[in-house]
Amino acid sequence: MGVIAKQSSYAAIALGIGMVIGAANNMVVLPRAFESNEAMWGLVRIMTSWGLIFASLSTLGAPGAIVRFLHQYADEDRPKALNSIIAIAIFGILLTVGSILIWGEQWILWMDPSNAALLSAHAQWFIMMMVVMSLMHIFRAVLIFGLRTGYVSWIDEVWQKSSYIILGLLLLFDVIGIEQFVAYYVGTYGISLVLLAWPSRSIGKGLKHGFNTSDVPRFAEYSAFSLFAGGALIVAGQLDYIMIGKYLGLEEVPIYTLGFFVGSVVAMPARATASIVRGVLAHKIHSDQSESIGALNKNSARVNVLLMTCVMAGIWAGFDPFQQLLPEKYRGLEWVFLCIGFSRVIEGLNISNNSHLGLSEHYRLVLPVNLALVVVTVAMNYVFLVTFEWGLAGAALATLGTYLWNNAWRLWLVWRKLGVHPFTWSLPVMMLVGSASAVLFHWTFGTLGWHPILEAISQGLLASGTTFIACYVLGYFPEFRTGMQRRVSWWP
Repeated sequence: MGVIAKQSSYAAIALGIGMVIGAANNMVVLPRAFESNEAMWGLVRIMTSWGLIFASLSTLGAPGAIVRFLHQYADEDRPKALNSIIAIAIFGILLTVGSILIWGEQWILWMDPSNAALLSAHAQWFIMMMVVMSLMHIFRAVLIFGLRTGYVSWIDEVWQKSSYIILGLLLLFDVIGIEQFVAYYVGTYGISLVLLAWPSRSIGKGLKHGFNTSDVPRFAEYSAFSLFAGGALIVAGQLDYIMIGKYLGLEEVPIYTLGFFVGSVVAMPARATASIVRGVLAHKIHSDQSESIGALNKNSARVNVLLMTCVMAGIWAGFDPFQQLLPEKYRGLEWVFLCIGFSRVIEGLNISNNSHLGLSEHYRLVLPVNLALVVVTVAMNYVFLVTFEWGLAGAALATLGTYLWNNAWRLWLVWRKLGVHPFTWSLPVMMLVGSASAVLFHWTFGTLGWHPILEAISQGLLASGTTFIACYVLGYFPEFRTGMQRRVSWWP
């Protein structure tokens, strides 16, 4: 666990900084910068969603193939294999750009006719964002293969969110206009691409080694699988925003974005370990260290659920005073937070489990589950948004339902085919402790008679601290105890 702990600590610092910056931006800067013009903020969010979707599809699953196959080659043979996989991705990117240029306008009219004019007017920025995001996927996969996930987190979290809040402040103080904001926003992704590409610059030097043509069929087979399986996850993850924009209007997208962001903060501990766990797991599978995979599965699930439960308990406890800090139209999102937060805990429980299935010889089983996830996501969002008309709460409930459905299938498949699971008796106890702590300190605004930010922080610290201390005393975090005992001789 040394590599995981080291890289996770780097990633955790970056995620923590990114969380603070993102919170300030989403809760303070952007709601005021886009005041009375929420549709444009919604446009930026929709552009990002479509960019993520097309970027995941355009690379034809090559990033997943990089992580899966490069471990199998000796150092002298690795450049040829990498060149072949990247060639698949470049072909896919060119094919996607050509298709958008030819049929993009018709797709926009079909998918979102009510916002077609606004989306079409900014099509050039969308295409540029899609290409940049596609290349970022490739370089990110190379860095993950090299166990450089800490560096990736600093780019994705600290740089990207810092640039976003700077643009928000410039817009708020009328230094730039909205159209300039959109152009500069796309430009920040271009800088991220350069920062990710620089440590991977040796890729270009590898072209002189040629291509591994003999293994292209298996690269292409896995890439095709990764395209549909991995792409389906990204599509499902972005459909909430797209369907809200379509059925509720672009001006509702930023409101949901704020509630979704607060819920997604719960995932910070799991995000700090996800990529490095995947990289270490790939090494273990290649080295046939099957006896340690089950322990990695359970330990990562226990630590993730403990830390995520602490975070969620703190936010939930201080939610009422916290929302007093927001503009009026952004309040009343507690149900959105709860649904998204619980979905993130479910995802954190299953991180190593899901990676194990995707990297094992049974990886093809992921495909029908993920494709069905897209169908279930569309169906649930349509039922809750259109049929029941439950608004933003309905979209969040649909997200929770799809996470439950997808992860239940994955848990069953991994247990059936590989004989491992992430469950320990500590998990339900930790979640019960967290829920009890959150309810105990979930006071309405004004209970303490303090400023709302002080009340939110105080209630959050009480709930998070109570949860952590109780779980620590119960022995559910031995890694923390061991680490502290190495540094502090008198630590109990």
